[in-house]
Amino acid sequence: MKRATVLSILWLALLSTPALSFAPSSRVLSQSVSSARGATLAMAPDDVQQQEGEGLTIYGHPGTRSPMVNWACYELGLNKVAAGDLSKNPHPFGQIPCFADGNAKDPTIVFESGAILIYLVQNYATNTDLTDAQKASIISWVTWANASLDPICFLETPDGKVYDTGLREVNNKRIAQLEALLQKQDGVLVPSAGFSIADVAVASYLLYVAQFFPKVVDHLKSTWPNIANYMKEAASRPAYAQAFGPDLQEYLVEKLSEVPDASAKKIFGMF
Repeated sequence: MKRATVLSILWLALLSTPALSFAPSSRVLSQSVSSARGATLAMAPDDVQQQEGEGLTIYGHPGTRSPMVNWACYELGLNKVAAGDLSKNPHPFGQIPCFADGNAKDPTIVFESGAILIYLVQNYATNTDLTDAQKASIISWVTWANASLDPICFLETPDGKVYDTGLREVNNKRIAQLEALLQKQDGVLVPSAGFSIADVAVASYLLYVAQFFPKVVDHLKSTWPNIANYMKEAASRPAYAQAFGPDLQEYLVEKLSEVPDASAKKIFGMF
């Protein structure tokens, strides 16, 4: 069976799985990890050395936002993060992802994916020589991704079930502004910092759309070419493959390839 066919079957399976188990907005598991589809998606390094509670621990599952946190860790060079036992998840509401820092003076528990990414920027981006201004900008983008981009990417029913994506819209002002910004800033959100955790946050949501609504990708390539190219470059990073799995990386990069020349596209009515 051809690889493309296998990947198509995999994504059909993912899309047909109950939303609570496999959706970017999912925070609680409705089935055991061992029985979950998509097990090829990496949740934690294979060479973990420390025990849970010693060092850094992520309580998560590949079918949720947890790999976003793994991706951030890998980008920061944190390659020894333990996968926590979900039966011992310290999240006050039992949701995932949840992050435990045993390196802190007092063991620190952080939940909500955006809050975890902000914590990582504040405490573990020391080896990147970021200035306070750069960190502030990165944190602003992480907050924007969770508060503003997420509701655009995933349209929900009143009871919280994702039914479509707002990226199908051609007149979305925020997405048009993001398109122009990426063109102006050479495809990164904080140019002086290069690819940063800001890009991990924003690209994660955009790439989740490509996973769960693959037919939207052609629309993105024709309508928002800078965003589509941004997604492709983000998915091409080694740390993305570590966090989400090489099969998914290959699928997305192939899907997002052959993006039209973004420099030739004119944007009107931006501001």
